Amino acid sequence: MPIKNLFLNDEKSSKKYQMKISIRQKFLLFSFIILVGSGFIGYAIYKSNQKLRDAEQWVQHTEQVISKSGEILSLAKDFETASRGFVITKDSLFLEPQFTAQKIAFAYIGELRQLIKDNPVQQRRVDSLNFYMHKRLDFTLQSVELRNKKGLTSAIAYISTQKGLHITNRIRQITNAIQQEEIILLKQRKQTNELSVATFNRVTMVLFILMMAFTILLLIAVYNILLKNKEKEKLAAELIVTNEERRETNEYLENLINCANAPIIVWNTKYEITRFNRAFEIITGRTEKEVLGKSLKILFPPAQKDNSMELIRKTLTGARMEIIEINILHIDGSVRMLQWNSANIMSPDGKTTVSTIAQGNDITIRKRAEEEIKELNETLEQKVIERTQQLEVANKELEAFSYSVSHDLRAPLRHIGGFVDLLIKSNSDQLNESGLRYLNIISESSKEMGNLIDALLSFSRLGRTDLQKKEFNCKDLVTRVLKTFDDEMAGRNIEINISELPNVKGDENLINQVWVNLISNALKYSRNKEKAVIDIGGELVNNETIFQIKDNGVGFDMNYADKLYGVFQRMHKARDFEGIGIGLANVNRIIMRHGGKCWAKSEVDKGATFFFSIPNN
Repeated sequence: MPIKNLFLNDEKSSKKYQMKISIRQKFLLFSFIILVGSGFIGYAIYKSNQKLRDAEQWVQHTEQVISKSGEILSLAKDFETASRGFVITKDSLFLEPQFTAQKIAFAYIGELRQLIKDNPVQQRRVDSLNFYMHKRLDFTLQSVELRNKKGLTSAIAYISTQKGLHITNRIRQITNAIQQEEIILLKQRKQTNELSVATFNRVTMVLFILMMAFTILLLIAVYNILLKNKEKEKLAAELIVTNEERRETNEYLENLINCANAPIIVWNTKYEITRFNRAFEIITGRTEKEVLGKSLKILFPPAQKDNSMELIRKTLTGARMEIIEINILHIDGSVRMLQWNSANIMSPDGKTTVSTIAQGNDITIRKRAEEEIKELNETLEQKVIERTQQLEVANKELEAFSYSVSHDLRAPLRHIGGFVDLLIKSNSDQLNESGLRYLNIISESSKEMGNLIDALLSFSRLGRTDLQKKEFNCKDLVTRVLKTFDDEMAGRNIEINISELPNVKGDENLINQVWVNLISNALKYSRNKEKAVIDIGGELVNNETIFQIKDNGVGFDMNYADKLYGVFQRMHKARDFEGIGIGLANVNRIIMRHGGKCWAKSEVDKGATFFFSIPNN
């Protein structure tokens, strides 16, 4: 009801009409006072904010001056630090801060001059700062030039004159003076700012209290007039909103169910279908009109109706179907598998189940794919088992063959070596120099062949030995191995660095052989260095322990790295380094039996690093 009608409700009573006119006048008066007070408060806020902005700008200006002068002092220190570092080490890297400072220092001085252009005293200090910064730079450049041309002694003598220190101290004094001046100005401006804020707060508080008083009086005057009218308008508006929300909710739910891609169905407590969306029509081939009011049993294959209905009956007792798989019958006789979940719709009091809603997801294609994958996996697993068995048989036959051949070759070789030695001892005076040389070559070759057979036998035995796994301290093991090379290291300049090595679980005897071979190679291939350096380390990475041994020896060409762990493969000539090329093959076989792997990195004449890993599980 409009306010003017309230004033006309009782036109027969002159006294009441005059009273309403008086209330209206009071309303206008209070409104006018509040309007004037608001305008005054707005003006006061505007003026106070203007002063606050001015004060804040001065505060920011002071902070900029302090910051910029501090940066200039830091650049002066960079001059000093750079020259000292270069004079001591003659490393040009120390001059990089000087070059950087040289580029920006005088630009910073220009920026500082611009910031304090309205302060003559500070301008004179900036002029002095500019002068001493040039002198500091000249002193630094002179120190560098003396170091380059006359050496360390001349440069140190020049620095020892304390001239540079005097210049730096003078720069520090000037920057301190600039900063102190700005700090004093900052305090003054902050005091002015605080005074303005305090004045503003007092004025605003007084006006706010007055405004609140007039506003309360105005509200009390209007409240009694509008109370009943507002209540009626509120009830009417709430009724309109409620009806509109209910209509929109019903339309939204209708569209949500019908337009959803997932099949949605609703049934009542008698298991009769009450809602059936379009996605369910596609799944079953039935329309909503055909199924409304009918039992849920029509949806399931005949052989599965009882089991499916038993699952659905559980929902009325409060059970919730979460991610269960259920078969739905199409009218053409085909069956689709759905993944369902459901929830009960309760009465307003929350105690009685009114109906149940279920949503499904057609997983027929996925289930078929899963079955196919399962069958394929079973086939692949069987093939892998068969192939593994074949490989195990082949490996055992190969190991037996290698052992047999190696063992059978030993007797003929011993005969060759023995008879050649007897021939040299008994008939050397009947042979010329060439004949003796030939016999010596035969003898040495038979011995080398014997060494190769021994190595092959050892390599073969590694494949047949059962692993005796236990946890052991790798650092203690490496220390024991190094002691066995004391005679070989005697008289050599060797530096061996051992980092903390993690404990591992494996066959300690076989891992001992791994370290023997790797350390032996490191010592052998670094013996031509004036000082051999060998680094041994290890670390835990993900679910395995990785060990490494690095030397500064002759290294090898990484183009041939694929041959590194092969049997009888050598990276260097026999006349340069002794050996038969079986050590790294043994290392690789031992590590592979532990489930790990071996690899290496190297450059010719720059040393090599060998790695191997052992799984922690």
